[in-house]
Amino acid sequence: MKYIAQHYRRVKGVSLPARQHGAVLVLGLILLLILTLIGVSTMRGSVLDEKMAGNAKDRNFAFQSAESALRGGELWLQNNAIQPLATATGSNGVWSLNSPGGSSWWKNLSAPWGNGAPSVVTSSGISYVSAQPQRIIEEGKFVRDSLAIGQQNSASGLNFYRVTARAKGGTDKAVVQLQSMYSRRY
Repeated sequence: MKYIAQHYRRVKGVSLPARQHGAVLVLGLILLLILTLIGVSTMRGSVLDEKMAGNAKDRNFAFQSAESALRGGELWLQNNAIQPLATATGSNGVWSLNSPGGSSWWKNLSAPWGNGAPSVVTSSGISYVSAQPQRIIEEGKFVRDSLAIGQQNSASGLNFYRVTARAKGGTDKAVVQLQSMYSRRY
């Protein structure tokens, strides 16, 4: 009988070991563990990429909203037929230079902004943002034409204004603050 089993194995080309140790099972489990770790790390990377894309979109909303408020302030200055008088309280829309909270108010993100603050909340109706943008217009220096033309007592010249806008994105975490200088001849 033993001779027939050995002959059968040789004839069919199949050689079965006398004892199986389960090496293929262990190797299969190790490969399955490696594939699981690769899948989990890929999933974590995808979640991180999705968060980064959402934050970039949120910041873009904030930037576009602040840009809109900045251009709105410049347009307000352009459409005024007479020069607005700057005050320390900004009662007519223009503040004296550095008056909304001290000389470095714009560095502190919460000082002039918020409830009861001197900033103007724009009514641009921007969608997908957590709050409408705000702006502050400060009167800068007046540069007489006499400096450019050579006239000594010229009353005409350029008025410079600093327009600052602050906006939030879809959440309160994305905040963008922009500034521009605007000149106008009255």
